[in-house]
Amino acid sequence: MDHNPSHKASRPDETRSGGASIKDAPVTVETRPPGLAWDGHKSNIQTQKPFTTLSAIGIGYGVTNTAVGIPLILSTAIPAGGSAQVFWGFLLMSAVGLATATTLAELISAIPHPGGQYVWANKLAPQRYRRGLSYAVAMLSWIAAIAIGSSGNLSVPVNIFAIVSLFNPDFVYQRWMGFLAFQVINVLTCAGACFEYLLPKVSRVLLLVNVASVAAIIITLFVTSGTRTSAGDFVRLFNVSGWPDGVAFIIGLNGTNWCFSCLDVATHLAEEIPSPSTNIPRALIWTIVVAFGSGILMVLAILVNLGPLDANTDYTGAAVIYSITGSRDATVALWVPVLFLVFMSVWAIQTWQSRLAWTISRESGFPLHRHFSKIFPAPFYTPLWSLVGSAVGTALFGCLYLASELAFNSLIATGILLQYTSYSIPTLLVIWQGRKNFRHGPFWYPRLGLLANVVMLAWTVVAFVFYCFPAYANAPASQMNYAAGVLVLIAIFILSLWFLYARKNYEVAEIWTD
Repeated sequence: MDHNPSHKASRPDETRSGGASIKDAPVTVETRPPGLAWDGHKSNIQTQKPFTTLSAIGIGYGVTNTAVGIPLILSTAIPAGGSAQVFWGFLLMSAVGLATATTLAELISAIPHPGGQYVWANKLAPQRYRRGLSYAVAMLSWIAAIAIGSSGNLSVPVNIFAIVSLFNPDFVYQRWMGFLAFQVINVLTCAGACFEYLLPKVSRVLLLVNVASVAAIIITLFVTSGTRTSAGDFVRLFNVSGWPDGVAFIIGLNGTNWCFSCLDVATHLAEEIPSPSTNIPRALIWTIVVAFGSGILMVLAILVNLGPLDANTDYTGAAVIYSITGSRDATVALWVPVLFLVFMSVWAIQTWQSRLAWTISRESGFPLHRHFSKIFPAPFYTPLWSLVGSAVGTALFGCLYLASELAFNSLIATGILLQYTSYSIPTLLVIWQGRKNFRHGPFWYPRLGLLANVVMLAWTVVAFVFYCFPAYANAPASQMNYAAGVLVLIAIFILSLWFLYARKNYEVAEIWTD
């Protein structure tokens, strides 16, 4: 049964039977006495608001990390279409990213709450289904964040050892090396995310470091390159995947898609930033603007200087930079800031994971929720137990990597699909009840918003079909993509947790302020 609180603001035009019917700017809504948690102790609500629009952009872009991510995805994108795949795929994913950011901006503007997707689903769903649907979205969001954080944790050591191989061709990488580095990075970034007032300051600095590093890489690639790519290569597919060109192109978009993922990060700062219904939508759109501007320059800097493609060439990021610059020293000098920024993106992801775990715990969504929902006092002002709990989840993913690289890769491959699912459910609910009946916030575009919704939903369907394919048509069992099977296991896990625990305990506290 849906919670029926006694402290609730009255809204004459709210439709009780089908969710929210929304026509004006958001107002304060409370479902429990202000300043009290469900257990009657002092508030588990974040009262510190150190973030600004700029720092929200910094932490949002720090996770998305578009320009820095481009060199990291070349090894999967180039075999599926070459320069044409990377260039046109980037433009296509930019459009999908803008549609996704616009969709999220409209929702957070209307319902500013750090829970993001699962609170929107709870508010918009029919009363009969809202608790179960909201819980499913909550868990999908959190598992996606853990999967993406695990991917970043592993990306750093794998690419460090790629530099080692560049100087020592006889070096043989072992999984245990990556595992140990994975766990060290997890601990360091978790510790670094413990201090609330440090987060916005570091995120602003990192935004500047990111832009400066990307500029340095772009200039260096153009200055040192001795080759140029012909204009024809930008429209001619180079496909060695074994799939038909169209199928290969879509599968190859997976890498570029990751460069526009994690866009909901800023929405979970709703209690840590003033005027979230206006500042967070600005942060979302500016994140895409910065991502596109820096990303397209990085794409052109690499592709213009890459030269003719060859099926037997190594197109990992460090190898591509080395082939362009022709210098090991220059490669290291350019690759180190890339890896540093990926490391710092994991730090930002720790913040994202913990905020999701914290808000879900406020709704009694996890066992031990009384601990995970607490905001620690000075000097932290952060949900430390949620931060540690999420880091433990990431550590377990790392253990899976040590046991089976194939299982690990299949698990993290679901991250982007889980994200899109969590975005799509509240979006479908808005469309189902009618956008004209949605009580929107200050950020609202009736026609362009609908187009953005449709584009994001359509891409979600495409991604679910093609991102479950292996990268190569004749892939051996060790290189297969078992993402579809992992999705089934995740669904079973969420259903089990719902029936064994959350069905009796989970209640969404619809508190949001602006």
